Amino acid sequence: MLKPITILMTGAGAPGAPGIIKCLRKNGEREITLIGVDMNENSNGRRLVDKFYTVPAARDDGYIPAIVDICRKEKVDIILPLVTRELIKYGQNADMFREMGIVISISDLSALEVINNKANLLKKMRELGMETPDFIVCNTAAEVREAIFKLGYPDKAVCVKGAEGNGSRGVRLIDPNKSRYDLFFNEKPNSLYIGFNELMETLEEKDSIPQMLVMDCLPGEEYGVDALCDHGKVLAMAGRYNYAVNSSIPQGCIIENREEPFAIATKIIEAMGIDGNCNFDFMYDADGNPRLIEINPRLSATIVSYAPAGVNFPYLRMKQLLGEDLGNLKVREGIRMQRRYNEIFFDENGDEMAF
Repeated sequence: MLKPITILMTGAGAPGAPGIIKCLRKNGEREITLIGVDMNENSNGRRLVDKFYTVPAARDDGYIPAIVDICRKEKVDIILPLVTRELIKYGQNADMFREMGIVISISDLSALEVINNKANLLKKMRELGMETPDFIVCNTAAEVREAIFKLGYPDKAVCVKGAEGNGSRGVRLIDPNKSRYDLFFNEKPNSLYIGFNELMETLEEKDSIPQMLVMDCLPGEEYGVDALCDHGKVLAMAGRYNYAVNSSIPQGCIIENREEPFAIATKIIEAMGIDGNCNFDFMYDADGNPRLIEINPRLSATIVSYAPAGVNFPYLRMKQLLGEDLGNLKVREGIRMQRRYNEIFFDENGDEMAF
């Protein structure tokens, strides 16, 4: 057995946390102590880690001091952030943690500052001579209104999203083929679809809005690429066709490597010097071409899919940070993942109940 390590994992309540925890536990060669933190004291990952702490939100000035205190108390070796909004803050404090003997699983700050802003990312892709969906960057509600019509609405559907954000926050689809009646009776309340008038009323509630993107709404398949990188060099790459998606999180996928998305992801990794885990989200256009819509410079919520197929991305990243040999990194194609609901019960004191 290799030397035991202690990992502090943020976002213990994130949708992908249970799968990532499972990947770290089932590494087959060392003991790992997992310290989980989350701003929600009732985080669903609380019962899965060895110790759990409630921390302030990442935007709070007390967030980093709280993490420092936990790291010292628990003798943490590696910090594994799962929340996009934390990444810049960790990048800004990486030297301080390094002086404490702690490494953080993030890419370089220069890459994060581009990747975490979808407008900057799409502009960078065009600088690299790469195809992107048509998009317009907007800074006011009036600009959003103008951009929606400029991109073809109401003759075709368009997508509106915040330039900075994660998950499906701030993302909506405006489809002229869906009436308010359709949205009311045929779409669940958590649907991404919204009517044009409702969208504009929402944006106009405030005097200012965050930077927004208005983009082509791509009608084809959703495909994801996950990679492990070493400052611009690809160490491992695998892909999945997401055949069932709910609120931006795949509920069903099949491991399937595709040459064109791999080539696009590799070009960006090399050009931007990306380090560590990253995830590329693609949508196919009406002509069957893959178009990159965003990058997550962290472990994705569906990263667990590859472990049964032979590539344990979360644990491989830990080995990389420790300077250890990564071994065989070939993924087995054709493996399917299907998510399902599973109930957990707690008593009046918050303790888990057997059922």
